[in-house]
Amino acid sequence: MPSFLLECFSEEIPSRMQRSAAEQLARAFTTELETLGISFSAIHSFAAPRHLAVQIKGLPQVQPDRTEEKKGPKTTAPQAALDGFAQSIGKKLSECETRKVGKDDVYFATITTKGKPSAQALTEIATRVLAQFTWPKSMRWGAHEAVWVRPLHAITALFDDQVLPVTFAHLTARNISYGHRFLAPDAITIAHADAYEEALRNAKVIVDFAARKEAIRAQIADVAASHKLSVVEDDALLGEITGLIEWPNTYLGTFDESFLKLPREVLISEMKHHQRYVALTDGSGALSNHFIVVSNMEFADGGKVVVEGNARVLRARLSDGAFYYDTDKATALESWAEKLRDVVFHAKVGMMSDKVARIEALALKVAEAVNYSKDKALLSRAARLCKADLTSGMVGEFPDLQGIMGRYYATAQGEPESLSQAIYEHYKPQGAGDDLPASDEGAILSIADKLDSILSLWAAGEKPTGSKDPLALRRAAIGVLRILLARGWPLNLETVFPSTYAAELRDFFTDRMRQMLKDDGVRHDIIEAALGVPEPLTPLTFFARAKELQAYVTGQQASLAAIKRALNILSAEEKKAKTSYRFAGTSSASLQKPAEQKLHQALKEQVVSLAALSSLTAPINQFFDDVLVTEEGFKDTRLSLLAGVRETTLALADFSKIEG
Repeated sequence: MPSFLLECFSEEIPSRMQRSAAEQLARAFTTELETLGISFSAIHSFAAPRHLAVQIKGLPQVQPDRTEEKKGPKTTAPQAALDGFAQSIGKKLSECETRKVGKDDVYFATITTKGKPSAQALTEIATRVLAQFTWPKSMRWGAHEAVWVRPLHAITALFDDQVLPVTFAHLTARNISYGHRFLAPDAITIAHADAYEEALRNAKVIVDFAARKEAIRAQIADVAASHKLSVVEDDALLGEITGLIEWPNTYLGTFDESFLKLPREVLISEMKHHQRYVALTDGSGALSNHFIVVSNMEFADGGKVVVEGNARVLRARLSDGAFYYDTDKATALESWAEKLRDVVFHAKVGMMSDKVARIEALALKVAEAVNYSKDKALLSRAARLCKADLTSGMVGEFPDLQGIMGRYYATAQGEPESLSQAIYEHYKPQGAGDDLPASDEGAILSIADKLDSILSLWAAGEKPTGSKDPLALRRAAIGVLRILLARGWPLNLETVFPSTYAAELRDFFTDRMRQMLKDDGVRHDIIEAALGVPEPLTPLTFFARAKELQAYVTGQQASLAAIKRALNILSAEEKKAKTSYRFAGTSSASLQKPAEQKLHQALKEQVVSLAALSSLTAPINQFFDDVLVTEEGFKDTRLSLLAGVRETTLALADFSKIEG
């Protein structure tokens, strides 16, 4: 069966945009083909620095005929409406079917659209996809009308070996592409849609992103192993390198051992962010003075010259790092902290020094709530110093080292290890896969820091909207929740909410808890039932209840059925009577039958857990077996007993929200 290829050849596409662009291209073609009813066996997209392509296999020669039914106007509609419908379907009304819809006769038309040759359909699809393609940032160039991420030089469009007349602005598709910019710069002919990947590989371009990434990973591993070294794994760095390289060649470089006195994180950051080198460790796990550079070129000398050049560049960068490190260590953290008065936290909120003061106050409040009984003076000092390294030379140069350098500087200046650790840990977790703070002090500071960001930015009107959360407040909230749950701390978050936004913030954190529980496999109706208990916003309590409720619903079917029956009948009768019943005031003297009295007695006994709810099962079932709830003269009393079931269970969960 035929195959299709569309390739866009341009100047270098930013590394960070390549994979999402390839996914968008495949997704757009999939949607278009499904809409037109054109089947295919496989679709695969490609992304390299200068190539973006999609290949579709197993296509039919001809698009299948499509039949659709269109509903028209009533047969008694005005003539203009009837004529308009006939014109839109290209048929006479006499060729249409009439059917009863309610009391009216309505026209229905069956329209069959003859399928186009797939080559023609794909030409039209490709033209639409290119016209509608979007980039995070795009540009125009020269006098051309085209808008693309970088200047677009050529389009290739093939149906098997047939060139399709796809157009985009000033370009018309051919069967020509281009290989490696330096190693194979001449134009190459793509003879067939299925020959694309091989043709590019022969021209020194591994056009498949995943294949290129794995080739780089394998080369790095081989070079490291051959020198008895291990790779410092970094998938994000590997992905960035993959987006910069067409034909990977890997070489080992070395820097002066004297630089190993610098903190490990500084060395890795210098290599990663400025040079995109891969760091290595020796057999003991210590950072090595070797690094790996991935080049886009082949060299006759085995890469000797390029390695020496990269080593010189890295030496200069590491010399700068050593200067910053030595200079920073000589300045007390308190001095760095004083400079926070000149650092803006957020234009609408104020300076970083103000944030630090709020963090300290919040940290002490959180410490009190979670029964922290260690050194509160140390906790306060850690709060005052936790952002100090932001004004240091090293963090100014490498922002990703915030907290890390604070720990090093605090240790070098003789601060207690627990304080140094708290400074480092208060940024954790920074994402879904990041570790949580290991120390109490780090955990408390992290909660305080994240809560302050949420509360202060919320007050400034910088709350998340829809899917947009540019200040990562949702991530901060999830970090707070993860820490509280991991440590078993029963913090009522509402005690730190300002009254002005308390309801909004409760909803905000509640939504985060919903999502976390869904990700944990808890049913949505059980989550809502757990949330239905009117009580303070204590995440530990809520998560425990939701998990316990899930186990109860799974294992206590008889108990659940009895409670649900009681609540359903009560709800129906309250709706009819337009009133609400309460258990309070129902005395045993007003109860006529033993089943009523037994249920009344069971409800008077305190039920404090979901496990204890099983004690109500038999009394509820006997009540329904022996009593007609709506019997005249006894209805109100009996509905009050059912209200007792609701009041008792509502202290544990809102069972009315549980489905089934």
